[in-house]
Amino acid sequence: MKLIIKFSYNLKKIHKLKFITIIIIILILYKIKIFCFNKILKKINSSNSNKWLVVTVFNPPNFSFLEFLKSLDSWKVIIIGNNKKYEKEWKTLNNETNLIYLSFKKQNKLKYKIIKYLNYNSYYRKNIGYLYAIQNGAKEIYEIDENIIISHSNDLNIAYNNTMICYGIRNDSKMINPYDFFNEKSIWPRGFRIDDIGDNENNKYYVLNSSKLSIKPLIFQGLINGIPDVDSLFFQTRVDKNNIINFKISNKYPLLYIPGNYIPINSKNTKYLYEIFPFLMLPTTLNERICDIFRGYIMQLFSWIYNGAIIYHSSKIYQKTFQNFKNPQFIEEKNLFYKLDNFLDELNILLFSERKNNSPTELLLELINNLVFKGFLGSNDLKIYKLFIQDLSNIGYIFPSILSDKNNFNNIHFFQLYSKFKLYMPYNPKIYIKNNRYKIINHYISHKIFSDILLIINYNHYGFHKLNKYLLKLYRKFFPKVIFISPNNIKEKYVISCNESFNGYFSYICFKKVYEKYPNFKGYLFTNDDDYIKIWEISNLDFNIPWFYIFHPIKPKWGHARRCFSIHTILNKNIEYKNNLINFLGFYDIPVTISDFYYIPNYIAIKIGKIFQEMYNHKVFLECAVPTTMAILNSSKYQLIYFIGLWGKERKEAINYLKKAFEQITVHPIKFSNLINQKETLIYNFFINGIEY
Repeated sequence: MKLIIKFSYNLKKIHKLKFITIIIIILILYKIKIFCFNKILKKINSSNSNKWLVVTVFNPPNFSFLEFLKSLDSWKVIIIGNNKKYEKEWKTLNNETNLIYLSFKKQNKLKYKIIKYLNYNSYYRKNIGYLYAIQNGAKEIYEIDENIIISHSNDLNIAYNNTMICYGIRNDSKMINPYDFFNEKSIWPRGFRIDDIGDNENNKYYVLNSSKLSIKPLIFQGLINGIPDVDSLFFQTRVDKNNIINFKISNKYPLLYIPGNYIPINSKNTKYLYEIFPFLMLPTTLNERICDIFRGYIMQLFSWIYNGAIIYHSSKIYQKTFQNFKNPQFIEEKNLFYKLDNFLDELNILLFSERKNNSPTELLLELINNLVFKGFLGSNDLKIYKLFIQDLSNIGYIFPSILSDKNNFNNIHFFQLYSKFKLYMPYNPKIYIKNNRYKIINHYISHKIFSDILLIINYNHYGFHKLNKYLLKLYRKFFPKVIFISPNNIKEKYVISCNESFNGYFSYICFKKVYEKYPNFKGYLFTNDDDYIKIWEISNLDFNIPWFYIFHPIKPKWGHARRCFSIHTILNKNIEYKNNLINFLGFYDIPVTISDFYYIPNYIAIKIGKIFQEMYNHKVFLECAVPTTMAILNSSKYQLIYFIGLWGKERKEAINYLKKAFEQITVHPIKFSNLINQKETLIYNFFINGIEY
């Protein structure tokens, strides 16, 4: 009996211990579950951050870089592995709540279509990081290199709202070197135009409150202390034997680059906002040393289309050594020196082209297709760009609509063209109005400039003598020889009768008659009786190259422009003309612009006359004939100029537009016989050109 009682007691004791053990295990498991759940929840919350930092790594983790990454409280970090040798060391970082390391295995499990076209151990795999960040809620993406030293996460938070900001202006087609503004005139960034190196004399900077900006900065390029992002040309010619550069950024306001002012954008220390994400793709057929620079220029183009801008800013970020190579080689960057000008012109052509309901992706693919056609990118890039856009769509990215149309953009007087096209920037003289009298300050025109230029004034209608004396008085002070073209049969020394001038549809053929009679002038300036010319502005133009109005490459389908289609007959008969046109535009199309004002140097006048004759034989409309002739002429340089066109009621109130049209060189048309304030307009025209009325 005692044995039975003892056994029962021991059995209860065992059950009690077992029960307690089970409870303890349950509690432990519960705590583990809560711990894991909280960690997972924290990780989920972190992954939904709208601020993401993207970096691709080739080397093992270094202590200072890791400490910086861990300190990013409000940023989520995506690290793209690029070297299997160090994967184990990087994988340990996945325990951190704000860090995600993507090994090759994890990268390949993602369903992005571009992945199979990205080589292993290449900088281009950074494209995976962009997509991953966007898929997980990124509204801002910051990218840096792994060898950059950042002291604190605050260095990534760039504030420009309600602060003072600077912007730079030049009156020529030169780039504004950011190092000139921030500290050092003798340093230039990688991707800077080689022709502009050291040319800082005409840089002008102005300060304003950022709250007054009508444009939104979309790209923020941070400068780097120590070894800045310089090119091989600088490294091999300006750096001492010990490879020491110790650049120190002075603490100045952020520098805003107004639309039209190209500047290199790299991937070393740069932030992008949501609207610009579709253009983050790094081209894979370019050298890794230059792919980010060419991409940066493409991004700038689309930031302007979105009414955006670029900011260069100082930072406390520091770099001691170059990544992957100590001495960047010229051969790796040769296209930055040999092809950059023409590349920028291709971007500008898209900006000037007709855009009707084009989506951002359509515009991007149109540009990439042209860049592939012209040999700037390889054919594989067109395929990858298409897949990148598909991936963005699949992960839920909402593509923004286009904000700036072509008409607004063509009136931005900061706009610059490079290799073939020179865009003239007006001087904007100071004009004071007192008691209805105009006074021009610091305004001087040298009469010798036009001593060997023949001014040709064309009349599109009959009634020639009505404005003859007025125009002679306005222009004879500067041009020793003025010739009038009239559809009237007028027998006077300074008049050439040309029936084709009537209505102006084919007035260009009249130039041929003028040249045959007056073949010995340095150049020929063709204009119309209703074009108002700012004499002081054209005195600053280049008289050794042809001028014409800024153009649009479009397919004409309306009005008189239908007559342009016969151009194709001319081009199909002459393969040289056709090739020159494609080289001019970058694709096979027709350039169109108002063509009542243009300049022809003597050395190309015979060739121009020959092409004009072919255009006239096929009855090509004026607005297509002149720019297309310039295109197939194959000149090394062209001067593009702005005009302001007055239509409808604007013509009757011309005086109001004349006073505001400082960025244009000519105003068309000024119908002096149909003005509300005719006398005031006439006085203004005379006075603005320095002539008493």
